Amino acid sequence: MKHDYPDRYSGLDSPLHRLDPRSKLFGFTAALLIIVSEPRGELVPFLFYFALIAALLLISRVPVMFILRRCLNASPFILLAALLLPFSSLLSDREAGLTTEVWNFSLSVVLKALAAIILLVLLTSLDKFHRLLKGLRSTGFPAVFTVLAALMYRYIFILNDERLRTQMARLSRTPGRLRRGRFRVIGNQAAVIFLRSWERAHLVHQAMLARGFDGSFPEYGKLVFVPMDIIFCCSLTFLFLLIRIGI
Repeated sequence: MKHDYPDRYSGLDSPLHRLDPRSKLFGFTAALLIIVSEPRGELVPFLFYFALIAALLLISRVPVMFILRRCLNASPFILLAALLLPFSSLLSDREAGLTTEVWNFSLSVVLKALAAIILLVLLTSLDKFHRLLKGLRSTGFPAVFTVLAALMYRYIFILNDERLRTQMARLSRTPGRLRRGRFRVIGNQAAVIFLRSWERAHLVHQAMLARGFDGSFPEYGKLVFVPMDIIFCCSLTFLFLLIRIGI
């Protein structure tokens, strides 16, 4: 089955891809915190934030359409949260009404969320997922969280694989649109997906135990923090901080 891997473009060759994963984790985390700390209602700084993010995309060579599709998947939740803010303000103070300040606050929430999503998608596209987890472990991040994230990353494809298989089987037996009993058929399909995924995951776990899995994954290679990693991390943080303080 064909899956949409989050780190599909992690094999590209660019200056950002060649950096140590810890440098990218530190730099992008600092950028996220700086953007989130932007005062509500401020819109002008986001012109510079997105210009800097666009420069990172250009250097990384990750396709822009890939980033936009990821943003499009999360856009309904972002727009819903942004639209609820003016109405909640209206309900709390009806005399004030929907002022320009309220709409600017909603728009700033949208821009913050989009910037955060783009940075996170770009981060996962710059390195293999297991290398990012290895970078987290090397910085003292709790091992239980990294192991759970690694297992979730592996088992989510089993769930998606069973979903595609059951959907193909259902379409072969009921071609066209379902006119009657749609919810019953979809419910049965969801139950079959859960049961088959649980069985496959159990077999995969038994195979892992048979190969000596003890709750931790083997380490391949060694992460080396070179001066270029320090320069990137400090420069990225400085540029975002300069926008935050100076604009």
